[in-house]
Amino acid sequence: MSQFSRFVRSRKGRLATLIVLGGFAFAGVQTLYKKEGRESKLGNEKTTERQLLDAPQSLENFVTHPSPKPLPSLALQTADTSRLTLSDYSGELLLVNFWATWCAPCRKEMPQLDALAKRYAGKNVRVIALSVDRGGAKKPEAFLNDLGIGALTRAYDPSYKSARAAKLIGLPTTLLVSPEGLEIGRLAGEADWDSAPVHDLLDAYLAN
Repeated sequence: MSQFSRFVRSRKGRLATLIVLGGFAFAGVQTLYKKEGRESKLGNEKTTERQLLDAPQSLENFVTHPSPKPLPSLALQTADTSRLTLSDYSGELLLVNFWATWCAPCRKEMPQLDALAKRYAGKNVRVIALSVDRGGAKKPEAFLNDLGIGALTRAYDPSYKSARAAKLIGLPTTLLVSPEGLEIGRLAGEADWDSAPVHDLLDAYLAN
């Protein structure tokens, strides 16, 4: 038996072998995690290199669909529980932000979204804050009122059915919807909504 074989069969040798194999396994898991993490951060949509290059720098997570796709009917309501659908705003470019008061990044985005709504008032752009709080409109209404939010269009879905229909994987998620009611693209996660890249994105679609 060679000296190397005796070492491998010894207690120290077995321990060293386990450490080496464990290192290889950890490296493989890290590689897989990075790959899956990037895909999950972008939602279920897989981006192409071209889409990443076309996206504004601070909106790198915004996924533009190869062609606008139909949205399922989203049953929403107003604060007084009147029925509401996105088709009520047909003819306008819509930015629909799914949020909840228990979601810290969502709360942070509200003043930015409100500022964006003010910027595009009268320009055929509507920014909709769609709360999916289970308790209905009372808590999110109070939160938005306390912040002095006045330009956003408020919508509610305590059933969470709209989020499931739109195939959301988390909050916040924001959809860009064409005047014809088709989903142009979406961003899963937080963003600075009152920023130059967002203005450029909306301006580009308005120009077309």
